[in-house]
Amino acid sequence: MKSLEKSCLLLVLLAPQTSGQNLSAAGTPFATLGCVNSVPGDASWIWQAGSGTWQSCNLGVRGDIGSMCVDAAGKADPTSLFVSLPSTPDRSGCFAWTAEACSVDFRRVQRIEFDFDAASCGSVWAAPLWMSPRPWDGPAPTSGEVDFVEACPVGDLRTNFATGGTEESIGNPDNLGGPKHMIMTLDNSAAVGAAGTLRTKICDLGPTNCRDSAFYPDYMSTVISTRGQGHSFPYIFLSDIWNGYGGDSGWTGCKAGNNPNSACQYAVRNIRVYTDDGSPMFSGKCAALNGIADTPAVRSEATETAIVV
Repeated sequence: MKSLEKSCLLLVLLAPQTSGQNLSAAGTPFATLGCVNSVPGDASWIWQAGSGTWQSCNLGVRGDIGSMCVDAAGKADPTSLFVSLPSTPDRSGCFAWTAEACSVDFRRVQRIEFDFDAASCGSVWAAPLWMSPRPWDGPAPTSGEVDFVEACPVGDLRTNFATGGTEESIGNPDNLGGPKHMIMTLDNSAAVGAAGTLRTKICDLGPTNCRDSAFYPDYMSTVISTRGQGHSFPYIFLSDIWNGYGGDSGWTGCKAGNNPNSACQYAVRNIRVYTDDGSPMFSGKCAALNGIADTPAVRSEATETAIVV
């Protein structure tokens, strides 16, 4: 229910990464996710901090509380994002990150997978990972927006479609009971004449213990960003915490409010995009998002089971 509306953002300026950043590692509460430490993003990081003014939150947008996950072996994940409100003395604000350079054509997507966890986010409107088409063309339910992991309404972590499809709860944003893995699939995404239902599964890491979750029947043939087109509008990954003092209809609909003492933290990592034909979608630094070619030799039994529909 992000409701970016037609221009998506009133103004987006992307804060550049600087070579003078302090690269010392800081610990995170998500070691079991594989996000043991965090470091400032470098030139390999897919994420960029947002600034300017966005419609969903009424303060200037900032990204100073976001960083890149590092695993137990000391390897940084350029697709990852660790966000920590306790890392700043001024927790009231509008915080956002975008992967502007890594746009996605949904007509080529077979599935998207990633790992995530959240803690102490029960009192703020946080969206650890979502995707928006450019342009965002309303009405909201048919815009094509996919909110993979969003605390909307506040206090319930969900997968949402800006009030479209069938939205489902993932769990308690204060404590998910352990890290999770999401699998989103699209039926026959490359076929313009096909219905193209979108399905999601929520799993424990592995993936194991997968369960069916939110879905959007006939998504590809319904939403404006893909309907009747051989290529979708470009989609981008986004992440945010809206802890300002007001905003647009999404702020009201998600029952958002300000909590200057929120200790919300979340992490997303191992984001992978798998294509219908197995060929990579990305190059350059965005190549970190490419899933391995989808062949029986490389697909784990757990993933095979998870994507059965």
